[in-house]
Amino acid sequence: MGRAGLEAPPPPCDVTVTPGARGLQGRVGPRPQSLAFRGCPPRASSPPASPRCRRRCHTMAFVTRQLMRSVSSSSTASASAKKIIVKHVTVIGGGLMGAGIAQVAAATGHTVVLVDQTEDILAKSKKGIEESLRKVAKKKFAENPKAGDEFVEKTLSTIVTSTDAASVVHSTDLVVEAIVENLKVKNELFKRLDKFAAEHTIFASNTSSLQITSIANATTRQDRFAGLHFFNPVPVMKLVEVIKTPMTSQKTFESLVDFSKALGKHPVSCKDTPGFIVNRLLVPYLMEAIRLYERDFQTCGDSNSGLGFSLKGDASKEDIDTAMKLGAGYPMGPFELLDYVGLDTTKFIVDGWHEMDAENPLHQPSPSLNKLVAENKFGKKTGEGFYKYK
Repeated sequence: MGRAGLEAPPPPCDVTVTPGARGLQGRVGPRPQSLAFRGCPPRASSPPASPRCRRRCHTMAFVTRQLMRSVSSSSTASASAKKIIVKHVTVIGGGLMGAGIAQVAAATGHTVVLVDQTEDILAKSKKGIEESLRKVAKKKFAENPKAGDEFVEKTLSTIVTSTDAASVVHSTDLVVEAIVENLKVKNELFKRLDKFAAEHTIFASNTSSLQITSIANATTRQDRFAGLHFFNPVPVMKLVEVIKTPMTSQKTFESLVDFSKALGKHPVSCKDTPGFIVNRLLVPYLMEAIRLYERDFQTCGDSNSGLGFSLKGDASKEDIDTAMKLGAGYPMGPFELLDYVGLDTTKFIVDGWHEMDAENPLHQPSPSLNKLVAENKFGKKTGEGFYKYK
């Protein structure tokens, strides 16, 4: 019958459990190789433990050891799958994007090291961050200017600068790269930093157009490498694209999503596809606006009645900008946005996509864009692009 029946209970037995290096280990009598549980010692007035009792105790010992192994294995797996809580950030590149990333990280309680090639660049970056912070403080602490000043000073105090990236990455949780859009330069940087960064450190690139996988392959931590694409101006724009390559671990991906949220941003995820989400849709739109403008001269209307006029392209850049702002509700027209982003940046993206997919009509180069870039007219940052700026 089963245990619930009238079966007589087995004789009682003692269990000896002693602590060991690997947790709780059983010890049986004088022999180390014996199992953890032993039967009751024989008494003069009672028979030795029955074979059934011994079998039961042996079974209990086996189950207990298996349970301990399972718990130990689960703990190890849990530890390895635990997300990284990013507290210390190293930003490589003190330009507009890098300085913006450093600012929002510092303003949300992270310690930050901002790295660039020279002290002059870093001084300029720090000054730009301070000016940007004061604008934020003026709005955020409009009724309490003193609190605003304290916010600025506290945030600036958590940002230190360095010209030697390798010397500062040994204790960082996250390295965010925001340097020139050049695959070779990025690969050389990450290959070097990979040798000095801690084992747990996550690497991320802020590239807007290069393949993340191609950058990650320069390191030995492809599972701890992803894309973290911010938008300009970083303190204002809420979106962050988190790009997961086929090798990026789920732990790394989730850690970067949590970090983005900690910055007060809204993360969206995307596979490692050219341009990710925004640029994949935005750049072809900008290029189509240029093509709309740069088509050959056409005669419109009735020239015989004196109502005809010549138009370069299908519309002027001013009218295209106005149409998209008033008709589509965009805050900037495409030519205004091109000048703001930088014509050199747009050309670099288009040229890279054209090289990968030369037959795609959306990726065809633009003569007028090429001409302006060749003349070093990159937009607002140089004072002239499609428009002129004072």
